[in-house]
Amino acid sequence: MTEVSLSVSHYCGYCHNSITNTKTCVQACGTTFHKECFVCQSCHVRLFSFSKFIEDKGKPICATCHANKKNPTCFICKKLIEGNYTLAGPQEFKVHDHCFKCNGCGQSFTAETGFTEDEGKFWHLSCLR
Repeated sequence: MTEVSLSVSHYCGYCHNSITNTKTCVQACGTTFHKECFVCQSCHVRLFSFSKFIEDKGKPICATCHANKKNPTCFICKKLIEGNYTLAGPQEFKVHDHCFKCNGCGQSFTAETGFTEDEGKFWHLSCLR
């Protein structure tokens, strides 16, 4: 990514307005942006020349949004999942393996015990009775 002063007219990759030779702009992701238009395409936070970003389908994505997209958030603890996880319940909630415990007794689930989900909480069948 470089900051340049253009001597010819270009159009901003975000707002599509003209960039004239009097404005400093940012060139990244194969296009040109006004400095104030160089934003994460997911959360719309402004990116700066020192910002870490990833190009995703020709658009800048900040490192935080990229990590959240690549690594989902645990439904229970709300922290980033960086390794293995379980898809739990009919909605397939993404849950850390170590967070996937019964809301009643606090024990982990096994293939033998089974579980059920009620309003986003997971239970052993025996703990619901």
